Amino acid sequence: MPSKSVDELQGLVGETRRTVSEFVVERGKVAEFARAIHDPADVYLDERAAVAAGYETIPAPPTFVRTAYFPRYRPDDTDQGLGFHEDLGFHQPRTVHGEQRYEYDRPLLLGDELTGRTTLEDVFERDGRRGGTLTFAVLRTDFTDTAGEHVVSDWNTRIETGRAIEGERE
Repeated sequence: MPSKSVDELQGLVGETRRTVSEFVVERGKVAEFARAIHDPADVYLDERAAVAAGYETIPAPPTFVRTAYFPRYRPDDTDQGLGFHEDLGFHQPRTVHGEQRYEYDRPLLLGDELTGRTTLEDVFERDGRRGGTLTFAVLRTDFTDTAGEHVVSDWNTRIETGRAIEGERE
């Protein structure tokens, strides 16, 4: 169980924090990411292929925005839990990543510089089988460009098990 009750956690729902700053979509990082995910599409490496495919310039792969959470893009006061790690009070050894989804208004393109603001969208519990009560925290990060235009929303669900799963160590 988290160190706070679900009622206490639900009191944080709707709270928003700046969690990503100066996230620049760079050519080398896009190419490196495309190779890391084994995506051979030329649009991530070749400007001409990207333009021929209808992009203004080289786009980033859809899940590239996940790299915005790397420490180099976090404001100094932001923790690894998208700004809510301490407030959630989840016990780290029993916390897992449950779900990730993205909704784009437009593709990420080379040269984009984004800022992210994360909102605690929901907190709830469910009965688990082997790990006891499961506590879910749904976090949504909205990314905007330097013009203030919304580019993408990213939902990240964290799950804490109520106890160590039988046969596993904490």
